Amino acid sequence: MVGHRSRHLTRRRALTGPASAAELLDLVAPGTIVRSTELPGGPAAVLEDTAGLVALLELGDPGDLLGDVSRALPAPAALLPTAGPDLPPLLVQLLLAGAPAPVPGAGGAVGTSYRQLADGRLAGRERAVVAVRVLRVDGWSEEDLRRVLAGTVRRIVRRLGPLAARPLGVPAALRVLAELALHEGEPVRESWSTIRSGALVQATFRLIQWPDPGGTGGRRLVPRLLALPATTTTVSISSGPSPATGAAEVPTELTVRLATGSATELAAATEALIRLVTDLGGRLRRLDGTHLSGLAATLPLALTAPAAQPRPTMDDWELSFGAAGMMVGTNRHGGAVTVRLFRPESTRVVLVGGVRAAQLVALRALALGALVVVQTARPRVWEPFVRGVGAPGGTIPLLPPGRSVAAGVGTALRPLLLVVDAGPVPADAEPGPPWRATLVVRDELTSADVDALSRADLALLQPLNAAEAALAGTALGLGGSAEWLTRIRDDMVAVVNRRALRWALLSPTPIESQLVGRPARG
Repeated sequence: MVGHRSRHLTRRRALTGPASAAELLDLVAPGTIVRSTELPGGPAAVLEDTAGLVALLELGDPGDLLGDVSRALPAPAALLPTAGPDLPPLLVQLLLAGAPAPVPGAGGAVGTSYRQLADGRLAGRERAVVAVRVLRVDGWSEEDLRRVLAGTVRRIVRRLGPLAARPLGVPAALRVLAELALHEGEPVRESWSTIRSGALVQATFRLIQWPDPGGTGGRRLVPRLLALPATTTTVSISSGPSPATGAAEVPTELTVRLATGSATELAAATEALIRLVTDLGGRLRRLDGTHLSGLAATLPLALTAPAAQPRPTMDDWELSFGAAGMMVGTNRHGGAVTVRLFRPESTRVVLVGGVRAAQLVALRALALGALVVVQTARPRVWEPFVRGVGAPGGTIPLLPPGRSVAAGVGTALRPLLLVVDAGPVPADAEPGPPWRATLVVRDELTSADVDALSRADLALLQPLNAAEAALAGTALGLGGSAEWLTRIRDDMVAVVNRRALRWALLSPTPIESQLVGRPARG
């Protein structure tokens, strides 16, 4: 223990701000170099260190804003090639990050209403990244290692299929590393028991005794971890190298990182984590004194793990991705229809229906931790709603039309929903800032709105008349489905992005009905 504390005190433990993603990488994985190389799909980042080379694959299509399809993920061990003399040893890491909905800070009417709506079934946001590492060993040149890495990435992309895995280029890889570290440029400092990064407090844990994989509860460990009451929970599952003896089991390590807004919240999330794992028959070790190493282990670096006994390969464990987002409503089977309003690029949304539906969207976005700002020419229509909501962190600002929002507002942890309720607006010529969704509200759809609607990333359409449905059908390429826009119930919406159409009952909760009223067209 004395040596452990001595190493903690003598190594570098802090990063002063403002600091870039590259500086953060140097803190958690000193000596790592990021270079560009050719991988399937074009130029991609390769992280190089003394142990090997790493490529990053982000899962999910950034253009698919509908989150109502959950897809099974293979365990990392299933992505490893069979060991043999024609391959150097490889590691595969699956990194999953998620935030519950409502977020821990969404109290009062906002949080209570969203809990009634979603019943804890949906994460507010999620990320999934696969890291592939080829290890340096004698007899393998740098060129050989790059060739093996490229071939392995190609096979994994094919294996993941509809999950849409794509290699990350250098800027994107650094951005994803920073976002997964929850680093927004602020100072980072490790103490014995936590890491402080800006306003967040983080702690890391390693699973040292696995739950019984044969039990139902054990198989659902990962989704239950991601639902813990934290600002963000990150789970890393790292497997490899494959045993050369042909043994069935592959060494697999699971590490968890909790991030919260305060020490009190962290203590509550830690208690929930330990209780969850212990009740399933597992055991954790809190990585006190080495939380920076825990942070590195919960970033997509596929770091070589210490020697360990083979652990379960998790082949039959529940690992899934794709259902997170803001709940718009329910489909005809009672399942949730969700949308991903907030992402590392701007999102343009057009809502045709009216203010009450826009207020419903704003209320649900607040539950996901978003900041909501309204530009409106009719503040009196919005003022009762704003007074009733009492948004976490302050009220909802009501701005006159055309008043700009300050640059830099909207981050991964605190995205921005800008509601524009000011009549017809031109389509955006340039993309907006990341982590900002702009919701344009139209009481009626006219020919002046067609350009904006056709360029929107997402459309929310309440029941339309025949003329409006014809305009929407042409702008969105709906074909014969456009006719149904005149037939849906007044408490339904069509949810349309560039690839799919969903129908959803808005399903307002009692609190939403009190604050908004029936969300039909006015």
